[in-house]
Amino acid sequence: MAPIKISYVVSFSSQDPKYPAENLLSDDGIQPWLGCPKDRRRQLSVELQLERASPIGYVDVGNHGCAFLQIEVGRSSWPRDQPYLTLVPTVTLMTPADSKLDQNRCGVRMFKESDFSELTVGQKWDRVRLTCSQPFSPCSRFGLSFIRLRTPQEQGPDPPQPSLEAVGVSHTSVLTLPIPRRSREEEQLRSCLWKLEGAACSPAHLSRSAQMVLLAARKQVLRP
Repeated sequence: MAPIKISYVVSFSSQDPKYPAENLLSDDGIQPWLGCPKDRRRQLSVELQLERASPIGYVDVGNHGCAFLQIEVGRSSWPRDQPYLTLVPTVTLMTPADSKLDQNRCGVRMFKESDFSELTVGQKWDRVRLTCSQPFSPCSRFGLSFIRLRTPQEQGPDPPQPSLEAVGVSHTSVLTLPIPRRSREEEQLRSCLWKLEGAACSPAHLSRSAQMVLLAARKQVLRP
């Protein structure tokens, strides 16, 4: 679950010179990215280049007045006209009521693999596009405060199984365990198993399943 570093801003649709898209590269998230005050469009987009192609497991986004957000992913090696794939379908960050009242502007949304489109999970990406909009408040400034990307959580290796020596049993002791003398009941069971197997072999060479039945019966007799 390592952080994924963002290298630079590839493109943006609009920005305020005082609050440029490069603010999204900052680790502190103090200064947001906002659209140009003269831009009357109620939609903004920014495209970010990642340091290296990586699978994305987690995305944290800091809102700053947006009502809706969509996240897409792609690769720098793709042709310019190839469409990106949707990582997170359009989600609501502010309700229409909050937007009109200009409240709850600065929430944080956290997304994980279960929120992503199936086609994007497990693939490596080095481009991320964020598209946000605010159609309910025509005069408010909006944008994003930050974005944090992390790789999926790594699955640790299975714990090693303890060896015989670790539990105090040696190979010699396993091989030299005393074998109890065959009882009359065991001989009768062996004979029945031999007949059930069709007498294809001698009673001394029963199949593995028959031998397991004999072993279970012997343990039952030896149990105190």
